[in-house]
Amino acid sequence: MPLDAKRLVDLTENDILELIANGIEEAREIDYKQVLKIGTDAEKKEFLADVSSFGNASGGHLIFGVAEIDGRPTEITPLTIVNRDSERLRIESLVRDGISPRLPLELVVIPMAQGGSVLVLKIARSWSGPHMVSLQGTSKFYSRNSAGKYPLDVGELRSAFTSGAQVGELITAFRQQRLSAIVSGETPISLPESPKIILHFCPYVSTLLGTTVDIRAAYNQHRLIRTMYGGGFSPTFNFDGVMAYSRTGQTGQGYLQLFRDGKVECVETRGSGFNEYNQPILRSLLIEGACIGCTRRMFDLFRTLAVEPPCAVMLTLIGVKGHFLTVDPTRFDNYAIDRNTLIITPEVAENYDSDSAAILMRPMFDALWNATGLSQCGDYDASGQPTQELETVIQRMG
Repeated sequence: MPLDAKRLVDLTENDILELIANGIEEAREIDYKQVLKIGTDAEKKEFLADVSSFGNASGGHLIFGVAEIDGRPTEITPLTIVNRDSERLRIESLVRDGISPRLPLELVVIPMAQGGSVLVLKIARSWSGPHMVSLQGTSKFYSRNSAGKYPLDVGELRSAFTSGAQVGELITAFRQQRLSAIVSGETPISLPESPKIILHFCPYVSTLLGTTVDIRAAYNQHRLIRTMYGGGFSPTFNFDGVMAYSRTGQTGQGYLQLFRDGKVECVETRGSGFNEYNQPILRSLLIEGACIGCTRRMFDLFRTLAVEPPCAVMLTLIGVKGHFLTVDPTRFDNYAIDRNTLIITPEVAENYDSDSAAILMRPMFDALWNATGLSQCGDYDASGQPTQELETVIQRMG
């Protein structure tokens, strides 16, 4: 079984033995090391060169405690790790201080039946690079090919810096193009002329030409391919990929569109109404709960479809000028939104941890509340977690 098919924390000795039994050779995405050497300055720089080369290429696994001959793993040579937590902190600290900009990684220590451990580092492809080994004034950049790591030349460095900037531009262009389509009514189903809550999910990898996801596998994920409010009809194929929608009679209420390259668009129209003063309102708890529940499902979907993080999460509201939030309308600091469209600054999910969705989205909700004169979203408690009232709505939407 490929290492990417399992979560890093779920790897066992059997997974390492399978690599040896199947003769999985060193390649661009995997490298074996018999020992872990990070004692001297030279050893630290060599280690950081290995780590950064994965981040600057397509990501992969560094495995310590496995011997190899001509790139083919031969046997386990267990490491002696006295204190796993201390070793983890030592490695994380070295990577944090010795690579610029910072490069996230995952690490697991796998105990062996014969004693000792195998250490596995997973380094995802980075979209904020290129990453430089900066320990003690070093300024070197590395990448990887099938033969291992190598230093980047001037031309490759120029290309690496340019491609990082282009990702942001491509994500922005996707959002603008889709918002224009929604405003002009070019949507998978017809929607009413009412305020629209829009979520876009753009995995960075989806900006690469030729990226595709398995839409047949997605079609079978009925629990995940649902509208923002959690209901709707079963998924169906369309020209763009797979979509699900909800409607009342002939009027659409909302839809979810999974595009073939892994991007997702969710549009919902059931977040507004009128209060007892006949003021147009946005139902804040309903909107927040729906957005968080939808984000959790999309993170689960991306994991299921093996879509790599990071992912830009973007919230937009259209048709909201003159609307209040559903807080006390007599508050002197609460006023109507002064513009028709709120294009809220994206947040970037570095991983697909569903439990972190509420925290990830809070700055977006703060911005929404700011638009009505309020200092921050009032549906989070003092510790920064959703209130029980909001959590109840999230569970209902899930």
